[in-house]
Amino acid sequence: MYSKKSTLVLCILSALFSIPTAAEMPLISAMKAGYDAEKLAEADAELKALYYDGLIPNYVVAAAKDGEIFYTASLGTMRIGSGSNVDIDTRYQVASMTKPLVSVVTFKLIEEGRLALDDEISEYLPMFGDMFVAPGGSLENLEEANRGITILDLLTHTSGLTYGTAVTGQGDVAQLYDELQPTNACNSSDENMDVLSQIPLVAQPGTAWNYSVGIDVLGAIIQVATGRTLYENIDEKILQPLGMESSSFQYSQEVEDSEVAAIGVSPLAGATALGRIDGSDIDWKIAHGDSPFSSCGPTSNDFKFESGGGGMTMSVRDYLVFLSMIANGGSLNGVQILDSSSVEMMQKEQVQNLNYPAMIGNNIFGAGFGIALDENDASVVDYFTWGGIFNTGFWINPSDKSVGVIATSVYPGRYNQTISLEEKFDEARFPD
Repeated sequence: MYSKKSTLVLCILSALFSIPTAAEMPLISAMKAGYDAEKLAEADAELKALYYDGLIPNYVVAAAKDGEIFYTASLGTMRIGSGSNVDIDTRYQVASMTKPLVSVVTFKLIEEGRLALDDEISEYLPMFGDMFVAPGGSLENLEEANRGITILDLLTHTSGLTYGTAVTGQGDVAQLYDELQPTNACNSSDENMDVLSQIPLVAQPGTAWNYSVGIDVLGAIIQVATGRTLYENIDEKILQPLGMESSSFQYSQEVEDSEVAAIGVSPLAGATALGRIDGSDIDWKIAHGDSPFSSCGPTSNDFKFESGGGGMTMSVRDYLVFLSMIANGGSLNGVQILDSSSVEMMQKEQVQNLNYPAMIGNNIFGAGFGIALDENDASVVDYFTWGGIFNTGFWINPSDKSVGVIATSVYPGRYNQTISLEEKFDEARFPD
């Protein structure tokens, strides 16, 4: 039997030697982080206006620096009309913000010698061995691909793959994506890859930037190279080490309905109204079975495909942890995820002399996310960024290693405030 004294000693020792997880991010004041709290309030004001105008159904914004959270703001509910308020721990469908996690896993496997940037993807997915190209998306002038697609091509969106008409697709090829649904959640990875490999590329590999399903293909390659699912790789190499406990792929409509903030489909997209934000004049429909994206019904384990390009649900807190690791050169609170050299490669343009489309604004692209250049000096990186189609976005400011996340849940994503927020945070930062 332990005495009171021995019990106290054990408690003290336990406290002394307990190891916090990387995800334990304390809340600090904006001033301690080097930011003007009054100016940061202006960022929230802009989002409040969008909410009360009925243009977004909810939002969560948070920012961190050096592994410490210095700003949070939120408004709205998980379901229009429900009493469950969104906050930093609410899970959102982050869509294309899944891509940076898959890119990190890829670079980790490169560090381990299990993949290489110049590997042709047909080594892992033979169905991509003999591809045809439809220049600009037109099927009238088909030609053979002059080389194989590489892993670097996938990471940099220069593979010749694309998306359907809802995103950035081109011509006849975009229509084929719409009809054949090569990233359908209801199909297995093998089934989707078989379909995708039969659709022509829109450009010769390595010659043009086209936002694409390339990271979905990369997810399939990771599964082949490791013999484990994409989620198992992400969980082992990122989520568990960093203590990210509110991140996973979406596996069923049932899970989405109970645990993830609902996607509001704006009536501006022609949807029939089912809900209204209090005080607004705009009605909303909750995206469910007739979502613009595939759904496999309301039973468990319906979704077969773990989409590396857009399939994860994550909380804002978890995404801050992930970004903080990137901002800190691949480690956080003593937990090493990537070598700093890998992070540097992700943050540099890997393919030169590309014509980027208007969709990415004043950005170029690295190997995992966008690189926003200073408007007055294109040789200076302003911040790193990307977003998701349901109005999620992030930024990493290299000048002070601060990171920020905005999450809303609306389709179409017309009111992603990532750029505006990053600018406001930049203005709120005290001079060095």
